[in-house]
Amino acid sequence: MYKNIVIAILVIIVFLFIKDKSEYIGQPAVIVDTDTVYQQKTFTKFIKGKSIPFVVLDTIYQIDEVHDTITIVKDYNQVKVYSDTMRIDSLGYAYIQDTISHNKIQGRGFKAEISEKTIYVTKTITPKPKKEVYLGVLGDLRAFDNKVGLGLGLGYKTAKNGLFTINATTNHYSLGYYIKLF
Repeated sequence: MYKNIVIAILVIIVFLFIKDKSEYIGQPAVIVDTDTVYQQKTFTKFIKGKSIPFVVLDTIYQIDEVHDTITIVKDYNQVKVYSDTMRIDSLGYAYIQDTISHNKIQGRGFKAEISEKTIYVTKTITPKPKKEVYLGVLGDLRAFDNKVGLGLGLGYKTAKNGLFTINATTNHYSLGYYIKLF
């Protein structure tokens, strides 16, 4: 009798393996995660005036009766600083500062605060669930005559979340099919 039960169980297992040709086995799932990181960078550079090339665009002679020679010489000897700020798209700002004296550029400063973005792409590959076979021991109690039965149970989990069970005890036999709810 047990020989027939074992043969029947093996036939059912072979049948289930042949019948369930899942197309998902061996094909991993790919999960793509994208993350953007902003990095703040500051550049500062200073150049001496003698190394900066220049071109005279226009010479305009203005006669201003209010200014005299002392005012002109005073303006010529003064050190003047000119600053300018430029926005570079959405990346940040650039600051330029020129120092001028005696009609020449004495120095130039440049500072840039740029926020660069870095995009990280992470791929996570998870394998799909495979077919699984479970073997277990079970016991039962018949309610009408209070006899205890001992036996073996076999479970087969398919790749599509189905579970087939076959149980044989000294008291009875059972077949079952379970589906995954959550």
